[in-house]
Amino acid sequence: MFSTFDVDWKTPHLWRKTGPARTAAAPLTGEAEVDVLVVGGGLTGMGAALAAADAGLEAMLLEGNEIGSAASGRNNGLVISHHSKASPSEIEATFGPVIGQRYNAMIAASAGHVFDTMRRFGIDAHQVENGWIQPCHSATAAARGRKVYEEWKALGHAVEWLDRETVTGIVGARYTAGWRVEGSGHINPFALTVGLAAALEGLGVTIAENSRATRIVREGAGWRIFTAGGSVNARQVILATNALTGDIWPELGRAMIPFKVFQASTRPVPEALRQSILVGNPAVSDTRRDIRAYHYDRDFRIVTGGTHSFWHNAERRGLAKIARAVADSFPQLGADPEIENYWEGTFAVVPDRKPRLFRLGDGLIFGGIYSGRGVAASMSLGREMGRLAAGQKGDADMPLPVTAIRTVPSHWMATTIANHIHPWHRLRDRTDK
Repeated sequence: MFSTFDVDWKTPHLWRKTGPARTAAAPLTGEAEVDVLVVGGGLTGMGAALAAADAGLEAMLLEGNEIGSAASGRNNGLVISHHSKASPSEIEATFGPVIGQRYNAMIAASAGHVFDTMRRFGIDAHQVENGWIQPCHSATAAARGRKVYEEWKALGHAVEWLDRETVTGIVGARYTAGWRVEGSGHINPFALTVGLAAALEGLGVTIAENSRATRIVREGAGWRIFTAGGSVNARQVILATNALTGDIWPELGRAMIPFKVFQASTRPVPEALRQSILVGNPAVSDTRRDIRAYHYDRDFRIVTGGTHSFWHNAERRGLAKIARAVADSFPQLGADPEIENYWEGTFAVVPDRKPRLFRLGDGLIFGGIYSGRGVAASMSLGREMGRLAAGQKGDADMPLPVTAIRTVPSHWMATTIANHIHPWHRLRDRTDK
């Protein structure tokens, strides 16, 4: 069985407290038949369902818990048009010039796709489209950042290089240099998922919540997917389950590493201090291996996060850890800033930090695994999978290679190492030159 980390998704966290309410859709009961069935109600799945609906197909979306309960509604809220770790040239070296250029183009436009979709449906997700900044914490990181910036600039992406004085003045924390991606930004991710669900229902997409898919079998020219309350027959099926894949297709669990993180936020920052902290309200995540990510929420709390190697007394230790990091980054807030909110979540990673697109059978695909850079990428990849299911594209036209399942070697060991490597990352960050 594919083991995932338990997350208390029912307890309200910052994004639920400040986002819109939603009454969950009814669970699936009885039998149904649709053109396209999407399993997984996160941003990938909703992006796929939207593309299928736009193509004029009858679509259904199954969510095992409730919309927004998993990573799509619990993440930090950054919307970034950049890869998790790779540069554009490294993407091309991995995928080849044709698919690599296609994937780079998709990522370059991905944040814009998120914000455009919110404008299309009038979704209020507290969105701020003031760019994303990646500050560089060392000279070595700055050299790497400059390379990535130059590559995106050569591709026509709207980017800007920031010297030491400029990046420190904007962020309010000490950095060597940095670069900015225009058109990126930040959101309340739970509000985005709720808004997308309403938009899909308005387009005629059937959503069934609290309807965990338990089994999938080939039936005629399509597939039948079973839940506790019923089943659905579909010509095309998209699995968009990511870290919460479960046992519906057991081998998928070994293709990704579940990775547990926590998010937190400060009390609202007074207006006077906002003149020197996150000036202009950008999204920020730096070059540390143990990343520091910051942005304001709607009420000007600083939203950030981190992870533990061991999860005993997790909330108490997380609050203390974030207080130390915030005080170190922003001494303007004092030596002991109050951390007001704490919550946890799980996402999926792979060793090379590049998403996957698997063909599991005729009419059955899986896509995702964003390694912590999922809001923008997931909606864009979901849209491409929806177009693939609608017959608007073929496997050869996709922005990622469509392959058989690629499992993570020594999966149990890789999962253990990935979730306990943070002290080593922090040590390397401190010793970087």
